[in-house]
Amino acid sequence: MLVEPINKSRPKHFTEFVGQEHIKNVLQTAIQSSITSNQALWHILLSWKSGFGKTTLAIITATSTKSNIKIITWYAIHKPSELISLLNLLQEWDILFIDEIHRLKAPVEEVLYTAMEDNTIDMILPDGHHIKLPIEPFTLIWATTKLESLSEPLKNRFVYQFHMEPYTFEEKKLIIQRYLTLQNIIFSEDIVTVIADHIANVPRQIANFCHQLKDYLVVHSKDLEITHKKWDAFWDRTSLEKWWITLLHKRYLSILEEANYSPVGLKTLSVKLWMSEKSIENDIEPLLFELNRIEKTNRWRVIKEL
Repeated sequence: MLVEPINKSRPKHFTEFVGQEHIKNVLQTAIQSSITSNQALWHILLSWKSGFGKTTLAIITATSTKSNIKIITWYAIHKPSELISLLNLLQEWDILFIDEIHRLKAPVEEVLYTAMEDNTIDMILPDGHHIKLPIEPFTLIWATTKLESLSEPLKNRFVYQFHMEPYTFEEKKLIIQRYLTLQNIIFSEDIVTVIADHIANVPRQIANFCHQLKDYLVVHSKDLEITHKKWDAFWDRTSLEKWWITLLHKRYLSILEEANYSPVGLKTLSVKLWMSEKSIENDIEPLLFELNRIEKTNRWRVIKEL
């Protein structure tokens, strides 16, 4: 049972999932042990940036264990009672996947302690009596982009804790080839290298980019073959620079440039960009920081010389 729809272009098996070998190898061993022992898979924590395949790995894990998976985002759980209702609906061996787990409120988080360890829910009745309600054995897979925000008691309840790694250039090329193939786009090895040299190594962005490329070829080409000439024409229309630097990234950098290498506060950037501080931190700065274009603290940012 899926609470959210699955993207049909996602890899469905470990053999289709490119990279993250250190995670896949351990996960496949854990899955085989679970099946052999006839018990629920141990709880799993996946951390790193958005768009790198945490949800996909959870779905592949469910497929491999032949388990139902419920996919929930943190904002669907505001109160302990909502989480208790969700846990009570789980059937034996179900997988519960919660995204952005670090955003859960402490009272909600605390409900999970006994649920994860003892398959029970602690409840205090209106008359003050304390009871434990049994629930079916289940597997919790949590994803977070901010591992440091999780409490130690919570982290310690995950037997498997995985931190995803950046994709190599060769892995990025394989991901590009996969999504070009899914879009029925005809390509050569050298054009894949050109594309890989221009875009970020984020699988979700690569998938979106290939959708855009397909749309361009459908409208502006007689066929779905991407040649160097067509690539140049397409890239010129995107208003992007290498590594997916957008106009918004450029506006951000121009504000820092105008400061002449003096620190600029996050609040100032928020006002000038007409964006929330959270959006700047989540949508603009990760790429610029990865490309070594900026230095930052909790309060200020400085552009770095190229």
